[in-house]
Amino acid sequence: MIEEVKEEILSGLLGLLVIYGVILLLPVIPALVYAEFESAVPFLATGILVATLSFLVRRKIRARESYSRVSSIVIASAGWMLVSAIGAIPFVAVMGFNPLDALFESMSGFTTTGMTLITDFEATPHSILFWRSLTQWIGGVGIILLFTLILVGGGIGSWRLYHLEGREEKFTMSTIATIKRIWLIYTVFTAICAIVLLLLGMPPFDAVNTSMAALSTGGFLTKGSILQFGRAEIQVVLCVFMTIGAISFSLFYNILRFDYKHILRDVETKFLIGILLICGVLVAAFLLIAGFDPGYALLEGFFNTIAIMTTTGFSSVDLNTWPLAAKSILLLLMMIGGCSGSTAGGMKVWRFIVMYRAAKMEISKISLPPIAVKPIKIGGKALEEGYAVRVGAFVFLYVFAILVQFVVMSAMVPDALGAISLVASAQGNVGPAFYPVTKVPLAGKALLIASMWFGRLELFPVLALFSKELVDALRAKKEKAYV
Repeated sequence: MIEEVKEEILSGLLGLLVIYGVILLLPVIPALVYAEFESAVPFLATGILVATLSFLVRRKIRARESYSRVSSIVIASAGWMLVSAIGAIPFVAVMGFNPLDALFESMSGFTTTGMTLITDFEATPHSILFWRSLTQWIGGVGIILLFTLILVGGGIGSWRLYHLEGREEKFTMSTIATIKRIWLIYTVFTAICAIVLLLLGMPPFDAVNTSMAALSTGGFLTKGSILQFGRAEIQVVLCVFMTIGAISFSLFYNILRFDYKHILRDVETKFLIGILLICGVLVAAFLLIAGFDPGYALLEGFFNTIAIMTTTGFSSVDLNTWPLAAKSILLLLMMIGGCSGSTAGGMKVWRFIVMYRAAKMEISKISLPPIAVKPIKIGGKALEEGYAVRVGAFVFLYVFAILVQFVVMSAMVPDALGAISLVASAQGNVGPAFYPVTKVPLAGKALLIASMWFGRLELFPVLALFSKELVDALRAKKEKAYV
């Protein structure tokens, strides 16, 4: 019944807020360590209030361990906006941001976009810097996946929430077991990255925050630029961990199982590495032609190519000083993104492979009889019928959404390249753009907030949230017809 659906949605959102309230308490630790007691108060008060109220209200309704299709769509889509809105409170209370700017910073963190309105990092409290990194680290795997792991009992309900986070591949029989392994792999790599950065001389606080930003492919830094840490070796190490963050978790799971058969068939990772190498060389070559120093061209060319394609977006140089050819390559990489099943954004390399193979098949079919059947094969496996059409629909919507946003943004930003880079970067959850986000008017920031949310959930769940079919389902007398 419709009341059951409402109860499921309320139970899910309240459960999410209980977990989220506890997470909000973590920035209190750096606030106390660095004696920034005033900045601890908003986190402490908000965290306790959110967790306590959500827990008490949830106790009065029947808690759910599984959710219908309709409930899952609402929880996944609205949940991201809800946590971002609450996560904006510390930016208002501590940084003095207006509510929209605060929501922008919070959404940029949770969606691992990395666009920021903070300009004076030295004056920013450690609690806020840590909070920004923490939002990205949690958002990298997904706040809904954390909720699913802790409060959802498994079965089809957990698979629905997992799928709505933009994930398709399940590398164990159980969805919950898959999520546990994802979090384990993610945590271990983050710890390894932090240790390596410490050994290279990065201060402990910066090492922890930078490692969270690297593995989440988020890009928030504790400084204005990665160059402020002063060692090229740090950039090289970050190139490795940014790439790791952009590779599917299933590959690392197969490596741990010594499953060489699946490792060798991982076409997507091969394409990712190949694109990074080719584009890195091209960008470096264009920088050399433009008169930049060879060492600079090689290091910054590859570092920024990797930072952009993995959608990490670490800042190291002013990209506006680069030649148009180099910036054009980076703009294309913003749209491609990393591998499916990773923390990276963008359209994903896998979808480009599918579209390429589909186009190649259509060309080859021209010379074949009309009745000929030629399936699309990737990695030795034939794709199921209709899969390429679904991927094509996603790619169309993705590109169309960017074009529509570009037209709107062009009315607010005088630079065409800057306008399209802003919307492509926001929807791809990348971060850097060829126009300062601090100069974007409030209406433009509101558009970018929606774009980041839209892009992080990979379009369909947000579109479904406002679809006629969902409204009809919520109005239906028998909810079971939609389970």
